Amino acid sequence: MKKLHQYAMILLAGVLGACSSMSVDDLYSDSFPADFNAQEYLNLHPELRIAQVLDAVDAYNENVKKSLGITAYNAAKNKEDSTEFLSNTATLRAIYVDPFIGGGSEAGWAEFSADVTNLKKLYIYNFVGTSEDLAMLQAVPMDYLAISEQYVMYGRTHGWAYRACSVAENANPTRAAYAMTIVDAQSVGKKAEDFVPDPYTYCRDATGVDRVIFQ
Repeated sequence: MKKLHQYAMILLAGVLGACSSMSVDDLYSDSFPADFNAQEYLNLHPELRIAQVLDAVDAYNENVKKSLGITAYNAAKNKEDSTEFLSNTATLRAIYVDPFIGGGSEAGWAEFSADVTNLKKLYIYNFVGTSEDLAMLQAVPMDYLAISEQYVMYGRTHGWAYRACSVAENANPTRAAYAMTIVDAQSVGKKAEDFVPDPYTYCRDATGVDRVIFQ
């Protein structure tokens, strides 16, 4: 969950502020690699979609709070609503194992669900005042523009892989080896003005290792 909040902060730092009615081609078109695809980038970084989903839950609950008033909202959230949400094991499991919602896995569910404290973390996915949480989570609109902008404004300069490697690229040097100076510079806490952007682009091989793309 800590990692999740880091990605959420990345998105909330202005990336989500763009007009979603504009096409990706209208913005920063010369900043994308020629073969950039927002869905493929998202497949490599599902945390970005998770951040969008959590943002939607927060916005919905804020509107419910304004509608009901704080007292009624807290009563609904802390009593009936939370009890129903946390008692629906099937929904909790579906949320947890969805790679674009909970980010967990089938293999990890048994251990995760054995601790009631873990299940209560999942409450961040609860829409207050409804029992249709899973359906509403799955129906949150996908903002591909925000995902694409994240790559332009953050991912590219920080060395995030944007697509899967081709068979030939599986033999390319890894980011850790090829761009060691950049990797070291970015791993040390510095002031924003001292940031060193990564000049290379990367793909990810089948084992999860990021490798340099030779243009």
